[in-house]
Amino acid sequence: MKIFKTVLIVLFSLVVLWAAGLAAFMVNVVTMAPQSEDETTDAIVVLTGGNDRVEEGLKLFAIGRASHLFISGVHKDVKKKEITGLWTGTTALPPCCVTLGYEATTTKQNAKETRDWIEQQDYQSIRLVTGNYHMPRAYAELSHALPGIDIYANPLKQPDLDYLSARFAKLVFVEYHKWLYRKVTLLFTLQAPLQQADA
Repeated sequence: MKIFKTVLIVLFSLVVLWAAGLAAFMVNVVTMAPQSEDETTDAIVVLTGGNDRVEEGLKLFAIGRASHLFISGVHKDVKKKEITGLWTGTTALPPCCVTLGYEATTTKQNAKETRDWIEQQDYQSIRLVTGNYHMPRAYAELSHALPGIDIYANPLKQPDLDYLSARFAKLVFVEYHKWLYRKVTLLFTLQAPLQQADA
């Protein structure tokens, strides 16, 4: 009987921790804002997969927040001129440099694709653009893949997601568990040093 009671207490404690973690995750998603908005980084990295992410990256690029724009997870049939054609702002895009990554289809692959690209550069900082609900997991993946690189989070509230909708609640619920799984997995994953190009 004592063992049964102990098991129940442990299970109840785990449920409380899980629920508290989910609540904190949701609050963080809803309230998060771009980090150091006026800070200039070496590159802007956009992870595709949600509305307005590419447009946000183009905007930041146009106003000079970085000298290079890297977009990870682009569909193989999409050309650079189609990407830059999305920009409708009054400030012209810099004539150089926009790079597209075509290999990634998952967040883990986004991190690897970004790492492969960063290793060819002499960059020490990036501004990461993705949806706010996706940012915790994306930030965890890229932080692990890019040791020593300063990452500034630029979360984006996607206009098609209503915070009070069942769709948003379901999305955050699923994302919370993906983030939790990857955080635990990354704790036991070797972090390899970057092999960057010389300046």
